Amino acid sequence: MLRTTINMRISIFDKISRAADQLGKPRREIVILLLSRIRRDFRRYPGGFTLVKYQPREMLNLWHPFTITYKEEENELVTDFRKFGKLSVSYFVAIATERYLDELLADGGKSHNYVPIDHYALGKRVQNGVCVWETYWGDPGNPGKMSGNTKIHRRIGGV
Repeated sequence: MLRTTINMRISIFDKISRAADQLGKPRREIVILLLSRIRRDFRRYPGGFTLVKYQPREMLNLWHPFTITYKEEENELVTDFRKFGKLSVSYFVAIATERYLDELLADGGKSHNYVPIDHYALGKRVQNGVCVWETYWGDPGNPGKMSGNTKIHRRIGGV
């Protein structure tokens, strides 16, 4: 497990804590379940060639540092969120809490229609002399059945 700290507004931390108590799950799991729901709406966060945006500033005493551990594939996913969406991970947690917490509580944190975060792969192919990197948020399948000249360089979970 990989460990890091993210800054949360106290109001967000309190909502996550209450959800964890209500569902009988650790706060870490609530955060991961919320972040996993960002994937369906990821087009809302086009990023672009710009700097990462952080949460709007508030007074220092309204923040809570939250230490979280990630599995390797969870870390890759949130790193991609930050890279491609150009928002900080803590900002994505705040957005996910506001947008998806009620949905998570309604389904008891048990079922959702999203790809589980148990596979992740990074592939590379050359097309017309251009190096193309491919990120897979799920199992890309058997490397022998990949189209074109894609080579999987890294894989977590699966084959």
